[in-house]
Amino acid sequence: MQKVKEEFLLSVIFVAKWLTLALGALAIIYFAISLAYLRSYYDPLMKEYELEIAELNKKKIDGKTSLKSINITLNEIHAKIDMLKKIDIPAAKDAIILHEKKIESLDESIIDKYNPFIEKSDDVKQIYIERDKAVEYKEKLEEQFEDLHMMQAVKAEARSEIIERIKQIDIFISVEVHEKERVGTGALGVLPWLLGILGIV
Repeated sequence: MQKVKEEFLLSVIFVAKWLTLALGALAIIYFAISLAYLRSYYDPLMKEYELEIAELNKKKIDGKTSLKSINITLNEIHAKIDMLKKIDIPAAKDAIILHEKKIESLDESIIDKYNPFIEKSDDVKQIYIERDKAVEYKEKLEEQFEDLHMMQAVKAEARSEIIERIKQIDIFISVEVHEKERVGTGALGVLPWLLGILGIV
């Protein structure tokens, strides 16, 4: 009976020894595979995500810088349009009216007014020259007003495109961050990676 107990105990020790060795070997193999996984797959993949996120953030900063610049330009254009509409063009129109009143005060007849063969005095010529300059100046201001309106429309369209691009970049950043977190939490762990290399999955 004693001999059976001793043999059983030896068997248990033998099995335990080999089981320990097997577990140790498995632990070493697992550590080696984990190290290979980290160095050859996990770390490069994380760096790839970090580089992509950094690049996207740079694009977002560039987009915000462009947006800030275009907003400043739009504010300047709006201020110029407002100045032309409320001050410069009305003042130019008033100047024309003033010159027209000066011409009317000359009491010229229709013939004197439009006959090119009648020699006008220097003072009368000067009044007509100033009126023509005022008309030309008003037309120039009106052209500038139209150009600014067109520029405003173009810049507003560009602003909308930049805002849309920033929104898209935010979505891309969110996706990359989510993927990085998924890898970081082990959703793509050693076992799936190893099985993938072996072609089992």
